[in-house]
Amino acid sequence: MNPKGKSYVCILHEYVQHALKKQPKYVFKEVENAATPYAATIIINELQYSTGYGSSKKQAKTEAAKATLEILLPELGEKIREESNTKDDADLSFFDEIRIEDPRVPELCNKTSELSPYSILLNCLQRNFGLNGANIDSRLVTQKNQKNEFVMSVGKHTVQVQCKNKKDGKQRASQAILQKLHPHISSWGSLLRLYGNRSMQTMREKKAEEQEITLLQSNATVNQPNTSIINKLKEEMLKLQEMKNSIQPIGKFLPPEDVALPSASGIDLNNVDL
Repeated sequence: MNPKGKSYVCILHEYVQHALKKQPKYVFKEVENAATPYAATIIINELQYSTGYGSSKKQAKTEAAKATLEILLPELGEKIREESNTKDDADLSFFDEIRIEDPRVPELCNKTSELSPYSILLNCLQRNFGLNGANIDSRLVTQKNQKNEFVMSVGKHTVQVQCKNKKDGKQRASQAILQKLHPHISSWGSLLRLYGNRSMQTMREKKAEEQEITLLQSNATVNQPNTSIINKLKEEMLKLQEMKNSIQPIGKFLPPEDVALPSASGIDLNNVDL
């Protein structure tokens, strides 16, 4: 797959269709935020991936596709962050080299203050299936050779892992279940982007913003303008203006001399769902 010259949405669709044999689904909703009133959530194979926010549905769709690509194709992450001028996700690049079932994952997560594999599994189950810890069946089995085996079942998935003790087995079995739930994802960094601290923080921030708007609406007086809402709207519009002003063109695209550009299409783009 050659991503050069393609939009994030196009790259995502091409990858999902060819590699996963699936079609990404977008779920749009409106949120109470003047600067980014639209949200788009990507669902692939019944699992929720990233949610993007924007001033239009198209922008929200692009942001969601961009974040999902960082999960599915971590090698594209550095390029995406460079284009977006963001550094927040850079410290997760280390985990892009760590496979999901790597036995070092629990210790590395503890040292870097990231969520443990079991906590990641709980977030995954709650977000995608509305399940919690009560839906996880697990037990420690001591074998004849005095080796411990931890068995964990979630729905139709059951795993058995060798472990030192129950605590170790719980984390390693969680890693194995997560790998079964996400067969097309190979790195722990991708799961941290999906269900880790940053994903939870983003959801909390958006919820707090919506609650703030609701509280401001309660300050309204009958037959009087709601100055609180007006001031909030002004604040968000200034943020939007600042964000738009910060976007600078990167230059004009000049194709190589040996590359022939496609001719103009006869399709009416107004009738195509982009």
